[in-house]
Amino acid sequence: MKEQKNINVPVSPIKVVETNIKIKGTTPLLMERMSEEVADSLRNIMEGKGKDRKKVRNFESEVEEKIHRCNNGKPGFPASGFKKALVSAAPYMDGMNMKLAKSIVVVGDIVPIEYKLQIINKTMGRDSGRNRAPRPIWRPEFQEWGCDLKVRFNSTLITTEQVVGLLRLAGFHIGVGGWTPQHNGSYGMFTV
Repeated sequence: MKEQKNINVPVSPIKVVETNIKIKGTTPLLMERMSEEVADSLRNIMEGKGKDRKKVRNFESEVEEKIHRCNNGKPGFPASGFKKALVSAAPYMDGMNMKLAKSIVVVGDIVPIEYKLQIINKTMGRDSGRNRAPRPIWRPEFQEWGCDLKVRFNSTLITTEQVVGLLRLAGFHIGVGGWTPQHNGSYGMFTV
């Protein structure tokens, strides 16, 4: 039996930095959380149970169900939405790649938002599928919104200034929520 030799492997140190970054919306925020009823309907289709019969829509309750809520019941927005915007903005920054952007962590589940006014955004859209029939879309819209993001990153690879710069680019080019610049809209834009 061969004798095993101990091999020393150099390990680069990780210096995790956590910082709070204040975000201020520059355009209104539209929320589009999937309701439990819609999720159940999709689950039934995937399990082969067929489509649910169409019910009379209650638009006001649909709007309420589309709001992301913190544990205390107040409106918030998923931290994962901000993370996705950061990663999507990486190509807009010189020297930044998606792998490095993915190493930034936006802490938490639902980030509480502050806002001045909540209204109902009423637009017309189209169903998916062959017919593409017109349908009304009602969503919660938050005006003059903002939040505090808690962000963690390895400062041996990326600087605080780069994280802030990446967030600014994400707020302008990508946005969060519905009908954002990334999807031919102008909602959900923000700055640091």
